[in-house]
Amino acid sequence: MRIRRSAILLCLGLLSAACQAGGGASDAHRYIETDIEQLEAAIVRCDEIAAEKAIPSAETLDLLRHYEYENVRVFLITRSAAMSEACQKPHLTELAYTIGMLEASNAYMEVEDLISSVKPLMYGKETWALKERYFQLPKGMRKDLESIPYFQEPFRDIPIIKELESEKRP
Repeated sequence: MRIRRSAILLCLGLLSAACQAGGGASDAHRYIETDIEQLEAAIVRCDEIAAEKAIPSAETLDLLRHYEYENVRVFLITRSAAMSEACQKPHLTELAYTIGMLEASNAYMEVEDLISSVKPLMYGKETWALKERYFQLPKGMRKDLESIPYFQEPFRDIPIIKELESEKRP
Protein backbone atom coordinates (compact mmCIF):
# COMPACT_ATOMS: atom_id res chain seq x y z
CA MET A 1 0.00 0.00 0.00
CA ARG A 2 2.89 2.36 0.70
CA ILE A 3 4.14 1.81 -2.83
CA ARG A 4 0.68 2.60 -4.22
CA ARG A 5 0.48 5.81 -2.18
CA SER A 6 3.94 6.84 -3.36
CA ALA A 7 3.01 6.10 -6.97
CA ILE A 8 -0.17 8.15 -6.67
CA LEU A 9 1.73 11.03 -5.12
CA LEU A 10 4.39 10.91 -7.81
CA CYS A 11 1.85 10.75 -10.64
CA LEU A 12 -0.30 13.51 -9.19
CA GLY A 13 2.80 15.67 -8.73
CA LEU A 14 3.93 15.08 -12.29
CA LEU A 15 0.45 15.83 -13.63
CA SER A 16 0.24 19.01 -11.61
CA ALA A 17 3.71 20.10 -12.70
CA ALA A 18 2.95 19.33 -16.34
CA CYS A 19 -0.21 21.40 -16.19
CA GLN A 20 1.59 24.33 -14.61
CA ALA A 21 4.43 24.16 -17.14
CA GLY A 22 1.95 24.49 -19.99
CA GLY A 23 1.72 28.24 -19.51
CA GLY A 24 -1.61 30.12 -19.44
CA ALA A 25 -3.76 27.35 -18.06
CA SER A 26 -7.49 27.67 -18.43
CA ASP A 27 -9.81 28.16 -15.49
CA ALA A 28 -10.77 24.49 -15.72
CA HIS A 29 -7.11 23.44 -15.55
CA ARG A 30 -6.43 25.68 -12.58
CA TYR A 31 -9.57 24.42 -10.84
CA ILE A 32 -8.68 20.74 -11.16
CA GLU A 33 -4.99 21.42 -10.42
CA THR A 34 -6.01 22.95 -7.09
CA ASP A 35 -7.96 19.84 -6.19
CA ILE A 36 -5.03 17.62 -7.21
CA GLU A 37 -2.63 19.65 -5.09
CA GLN A 38 -4.98 19.42 -2.09
CA LEU A 39 -5.22 15.65 -2.53
CA GLU A 40 -1.42 15.43 -2.73
CA ALA A 41 -1.15 17.34 0.56
CA ALA A 42 -3.77 15.08 2.16
CA ILE A 43 -1.90 11.95 1.07
CA VAL A 44 1.30 13.28 2.63
CA ARG A 45 -0.49 14.34 5.83
CA CYS A 46 -2.27 10.98 6.22
CA ASP A 47 0.96 9.11 5.53
CA GLU A 48 2.68 11.17 8.25
CA ILE A 49 -0.08 10.28 10.73
CA ALA A 50 0.48 6.60 10.01
CA ALA A 51 4.27 6.92 10.19
CA GLU A 52 4.14 8.62 13.60
CA LYS A 53 2.15 5.79 15.16
CA ALA A 54 4.00 3.28 17.27
CA ILE A 55 3.25 -0.41 17.02
CA PRO A 56 0.01 -1.32 18.84
CA SER A 57 -0.05 -2.30 22.49
CA ALA A 58 0.78 -5.81 23.71
CA GLU A 59 -2.92 -6.35 24.42
CA THR A 60 -3.80 -5.52 20.81
CA LEU A 61 -1.08 -7.80 19.49
CA ASP A 62 -2.38 -10.58 21.77
CA LEU A 63 -5.87 -10.10 20.36
CA LEU A 64 -4.51 -10.31 16.82
CA ARG A 65 -2.81 -13.59 17.69
CA HIS A 66 -6.18 -15.13 18.58
CA TYR A 67 -7.22 -15.05 14.93
CA GLU A 68 -5.95 -17.03 11.97
CA TYR A 69 -2.75 -15.38 10.77
CA GLU A 70 -3.81 -15.01 7.12
CA ASN A 71 -7.06 -13.31 8.19
CA VAL A 72 -5.11 -10.95 10.44
CA ARG A 73 -2.75 -10.14 7.60
CA VAL A 74 -5.67 -9.37 5.27
CA PHE A 75 -7.30 -7.28 7.99
CA LEU A 76 -4.15 -5.24 8.61
CA ILE A 77 -3.44 -4.58 4.93
CA THR A 78 -7.00 -3.72 3.98
CA ARG A 79 -7.81 -1.76 7.14
CA SER A 80 -4.63 0.29 6.78
CA ALA A 81 -5.63 1.17 3.21
CA ALA A 82 -9.20 1.96 4.30
CA MET A 83 -8.06 4.28 7.09
CA SER A 84 -5.71 6.07 4.75
CA GLU A 85 -8.55 6.45 2.26
CA ALA A 86 -10.88 7.71 5.00
CA CYS A 87 -8.26 10.28 6.00
CA GLN A 88 -8.02 11.48 2.39
CA LYS A 89 -11.73 11.16 1.66
CA PRO A 90 -12.73 14.85 1.77
CA HIS A 91 -10.14 15.62 -0.91
CA LEU A 92 -10.87 12.47 -2.91
CA THR A 93 -14.55 13.41 -2.84
CA GLU A 94 -13.81 16.97 -3.93
CA LEU A 95 -11.64 15.76 -6.80
CA ALA A 96 -14.28 13.22 -7.86
CA TYR A 97 -16.89 15.99 -7.81
CA THR A 98 -14.65 18.27 -9.85
CA ILE A 99 -14.02 15.52 -12.40
CA GLY A 100 -17.73 14.81 -12.72
CA MET A 101 -18.56 18.49 -13.03
CA LEU A 102 -15.89 19.09 -15.68
CA GLU A 103 -16.86 15.96 -17.63
CA ALA A 104 -20.39 17.35 -17.88
CA SER A 105 -19.24 20.82 -18.91
CA ASN A 106 -18.07 22.50 -22.07
CA ALA A 107 -14.61 22.74 -20.49
CA TYR A 108 -14.12 18.96 -20.61
CA MET A 109 -12.08 19.06 -23.82
CA GLU A 110 -9.56 21.38 -22.13
CA VAL A 111 -8.93 18.96 -19.25
CA GLU A 112 -9.72 15.60 -20.85
CA ASP A 113 -6.08 14.43 -20.83
CA LEU A 114 -5.63 15.44 -17.21
CA ILE A 115 -8.83 13.70 -16.12
CA SER A 116 -7.89 10.59 -18.10
CA SER A 117 -4.57 10.50 -16.25
CA VAL A 118 -6.04 11.02 -12.77
CA LYS A 119 -9.03 8.68 -12.88
CA PRO A 120 -7.06 5.40 -12.96
CA LEU A 121 -5.16 6.55 -9.86
CA MET A 122 -8.40 7.19 -8.02
CA TYR A 123 -10.44 4.24 -9.26
CA GLY A 124 -7.94 1.43 -9.76
CA LYS A 125 -9.01 -2.22 -9.81
CA GLU A 126 -7.12 -2.75 -6.56
CA THR A 127 -9.52 -0.52 -4.64
CA TRP A 128 -12.49 -2.85 -5.04
CA ALA A 129 -10.33 -5.97 -4.73
CA LEU A 130 -9.14 -4.82 -1.29
CA LYS A 131 -12.66 -3.96 -0.11
CA GLU A 132 -14.02 -7.25 -1.39
CA ARG A 133 -11.35 -9.23 0.43
CA TYR A 134 -12.01 -7.25 3.61
CA PHE A 135 -15.72 -8.05 3.56
CA GLN A 136 -14.90 -11.76 3.18
CA LEU A 137 -13.23 -11.76 6.61
CA PRO A 138 -15.28 -13.16 9.51
CA LYS A 139 -17.74 -10.47 10.57
CA GLY A 140 -17.04 -10.97 14.29
CA MET A 141 -13.33 -10.54 13.76
CA ARG A 142 -13.81 -7.35 11.75
CA LYS A 143 -16.16 -5.95 14.40
CA ASP A 144 -13.79 -6.76 17.27
CA LEU A 145 -10.70 -5.35 15.60
CA GLU A 146 -12.44 -2.29 14.12
CA SER A 147 -13.54 -1.30 17.62
CA ILE A 148 -9.91 -0.87 18.74
CA PRO A 149 -8.99 2.84 18.59
CA TYR A 150 -5.60 2.02 17.04
CA PHE A 151 -7.33 0.73 13.90
CA GLN A 152 -9.64 3.74 13.58
CA GLU A 153 -7.08 6.06 12.00
CA PRO A 154 -4.16 5.65 9.58
CA PHE A 155 -1.49 3.15 10.66
CA ARG A 156 1.34 1.16 9.12
CA ASP A 157 0.48 -2.47 8.54
CA ILE A 158 3.97 -3.76 7.67
CA PRO A 159 5.59 -3.29 11.12
CA ILE A 160 2.70 -5.15 12.76
CA ILE A 161 2.88 -7.97 10.22
CA LYS A 162 6.65 -8.22 10.73
CA GLU A 163 6.15 -8.33 14.50
CA LEU A 164 3.61 -11.15 14.20
CA GLU A 165 5.77 -13.03 11.71
CA SER A 166 8.90 -12.72 13.85
CA GLU A 167 7.15 -14.69 16.58
CA LYS A 168 6.70 -17.63 14.21
CA ARG A 169 10.42 -17.92 13.42
CA PRO A 170 12.64 -20.21 15.51
